[in-house]
Amino acid sequence: MKQLRYILTAIFAKLCCIGMKLLHRQASFLPGKIAIKLCPDFLSRTGRPKTVIAVTGTNGKTTVSNLIAGILRTNGFNVINNSAGSNVDAGIASALIDNSNLFGKPHSDIAVLEVDERSSLRIYPHIKPDYIVCNNIMRDSVKRNANTEFISYIISSAIPENTTLVLNADDIICSALGSPANRRLYFGVEHMFGTECFDVGREIKDISYCPVCGAELVYDYTRYNHIGRVHCSACGFKNPVPDYTVTAVDTECRTLTVSHGGKEFRLRLLNDNISNIYNTAAAAAVCTELGLSPEQIESGLHGVKIVASRFDREECCGKPITLQLAKSQNPIACSRAIDYARKSVGRNKAVIVIIDDIHENCGNTENISWIYDCSYAPLADDTIGQVIFGGPRSADHILRAMIDGVDVSGFKTTDDIYKTVELLDAENCDAVFIMYDLYLVSAARKVLEAVKAKIEEAQAK
Repeated sequence: MKQLRYILTAIFAKLCCIGMKLLHRQASFLPGKIAIKLCPDFLSRTGRPKTVIAVTGTNGKTTVSNLIAGILRTNGFNVINNSAGSNVDAGIASALIDNSNLFGKPHSDIAVLEVDERSSLRIYPHIKPDYIVCNNIMRDSVKRNANTEFISYIISSAIPENTTLVLNADDIICSALGSPANRRLYFGVEHMFGTECFDVGREIKDISYCPVCGAELVYDYTRYNHIGRVHCSACGFKNPVPDYTVTAVDTECRTLTVSHGGKEFRLRLLNDNISNIYNTAAAAAVCTELGLSPEQIESGLHGVKIVASRFDREECCGKPITLQLAKSQNPIACSRAIDYARKSVGRNKAVIVIIDDIHENCGNTENISWIYDCSYAPLADDTIGQVIFGGPRSADHILRAMIDGVDVSGFKTTDDIYKTVELLDAENCDAVFIMYDLYLVSAARKVLEAVKAKIEEAQAK
């Protein structure tokens, strides 16, 4: 009876998927939601590709999963990927339905699936990934993700014993995921000048005490949050040794060097953001484990780029304009975006911040605690000449910068994100950075076009 229920559900869900595509709608969530509703164990019963790679973590999972899928496709693999849809159980089910026949048999041999951390218990025990990649575990939305211990527990509780874990060695929270039964591979980035954080004293950390003995941890250096190298002087606890290590970054030649098994190879540098150096290392580790050569990985990296909704750069009249996602409710992502502007080339940079959670502030309550977990200290850098905050929470952003000791006397604010461009002095800046929330992608694009128009107008004078 259960098998008949699954077969009927699989056929109905597939027809639903086909119907939605005929109507020119994305079938990225609804078919899977219907399938799980009609058959709660649908994910356990549906056809599973020979190799399943799951990518999770607080930040970077979309980029890492797209990099892995892109490299594999460039090298001739037929890959299932949920890049166009949801990363919860219904989205995973929809991706599998879309890439299978009427009876649930998959068309592809490899699945690369982005998985929401809290959805782990509803996904991993059913699809049993061969590999789980995790870039980092750090503070996120307080209401949804509570704290890193809570998220780590959920993920570890769901991981099958036969799954190989590919973990960030420079994150002692992430690198502890799973159980002793799991095979582990680690990736990391060597200590290099220029990759460390702006101000170690002000940078918030998600772990300060040894998980083994409880003594205070000693940070040898940090890149951001708790990402870096650490040790415990009481019991000797420290980061694991990476199997894949980024040993050099050449921003002029746009390459990074990876060391593995006593050999080194060079790969394309997507951009000089430290987060994307880790993302590339993670993708390279997985693809190497799947049997791809460094040359194949390099050719694959040349065929892919970071999703434009995460990071994009254009140029207008010789001035670079950078669009960078800085997720609201996610203080680490926001801090990284701000620090990236500080580290980027330019002597008179303008920063426009339109980070506003439109879903959060549409009701009668709003959680703004995440703003006070952000680090605004990089805005004090001498190379940043203009700072403009836009949106309903602009005054809170200004206050947070003041708490960080930043002189905000020259900062500008407006409640209307589109009016931020009016406050921009386009003549007296040589680079512009626009930081926005995930739900404001289209708005950020409009701001970008308005900035370009203003720069062109200033240039014509």
